[in-house]
Amino acid sequence: MPSHLSRTLPLIPGYFPHPIGLNTFASNNFKMPENMFNIILIIHIGSGFTALLCGLFAIVAKKGKPMHRNAGKIFFIAMIVVAVSAIFMSVAHRSMFLFTIGIFAFFQDYFGYRAIKNKSMKPSAFDWVVLVLAAVNSILMISTFQIVLMVFGGISASLAYGVFRTFLLTSKDKEIPKKSWLALHIGMMLGAYIATSTAFLVVNIKTFQPSWLPWLIPTILGVPLIFYYTNKFTGKKPRPVFTRSEHA
Repeated sequence: MPSHLSRTLPLIPGYFPHPIGLNTFASNNFKMPENMFNIILIIHIGSGFTALLCGLFAIVAKKGKPMHRNAGKIFFIAMIVVAVSAIFMSVAHRSMFLFTIGIFAFFQDYFGYRAIKNKSMKPSAFDWVVLVLAAVNSILMISTFQIVLMVFGGISASLAYGVFRTFLLTSKDKEIPKKSWLALHIGMMLGAYIATSTAFLVVNIKTFQPSWLPWLIPTILGVPLIFYYTNKFTGKKPRPVFTRSEHA
């Protein structure tokens, strides 16, 4: 990577620096043209900051109103761009870390937005494709045996399993809670915001001690928000999906 760009990377909200010793892609033959990398980097930076700003607006805005819907839609698009550009840059950097994180972010962002467009929760063919991709990516993260990726991989696997159970039930026309789509929307979209906020803190806070705390701050603050909003708007805490017969 060009040396002048290395000074820019710490400012990128969606860019995770990979820890020492983390697995990288084995091949060193591919080299992305500098001009192409510069363009992707600029797009990545712009979309990262857009996601941070619009995601915050969506969180604080009154739910269901134009401000929330419009900010949320921009956040969704921006996060898709962040994830895809991260995957492209991971190829240039030969970074397994950035590659898997990009897919993880895409998984959460996609299903968070898809939930409000598919309230029946019946999966399309592409839904299954994304879910399988997320499951494989979860295994890949865990198999690195690196603490950070193992944690994210565990979270991703848990989320993917929850979505899989829901799809399995709806595919068999079994009943699920009426607001399952809303619980999924809240959890996934806030999860995506936690991910990009974590990236922003990790790359910009270098001297904070203990050094692992910036990795946890967004989760510490964000997870209670997920429980709060899920309970407020669905009337129940986040929990596994069940059929009416299982609940009885």
